[in-house]
Amino acid sequence: MLSFLQGTLQECSPQHVIVEAMGLGFYIHIPASFYFQMPPPGNPVTIHTFLQIRDDKLILYGFRSNDERNFFKMLLNVSGIGPKIALALLGHLSLAEVASAIAQEDMSTLTSIPGIGPKTARRLIYELKEKLAGWQLEAVSGTEGIITDHWQDVQQALTALGYSSQ
Repeated sequence: MLSFLQGTLQECSPQHVIVEAMGLGFYIHIPASFYFQMPPPGNPVTIHTFLQIRDDKLILYGFRSNDERNFFKMLLNVSGIGPKIALALLGHLSLAEVASAIAQEDMSTLTSIPGIGPKTARRLIYELKEKLAGWQLEAVSGTEGIITDHWQDVQQALTALGYSSQ
């Protein structure tokens, strides 16, 4: 339905962005890692989108690439994975890290994501391992390492403040 939006970034937070396009302000939920790649408000952006239609509302999710959007949709097809957990997974790990964790059946990496326990991690591995075997990832602007560095800094700061690593 909506494949992408191009417009002017009006507001940005780790959970959402507001993009003005054609005189309309679109509220778009994003993975937290995407926040670190956003330009300052007032600049043009292109966001790949997924529209979820519910009985009572329409919810728009935004991603930096087609691959990330397609992986989000794949996650939603896994039993027990909803949009919040899928966004948390994509917000904490890059696509390559998630694919690697699933391929190597790395339970500790998957369970380190808030909202993913051992049962959910096993379900992710069971349902996605074969699907991801032939999946080709597009190059995502070469900033995956920067995002991981930012998250490591954030995790270290929160741990120093007394929060648990989970």
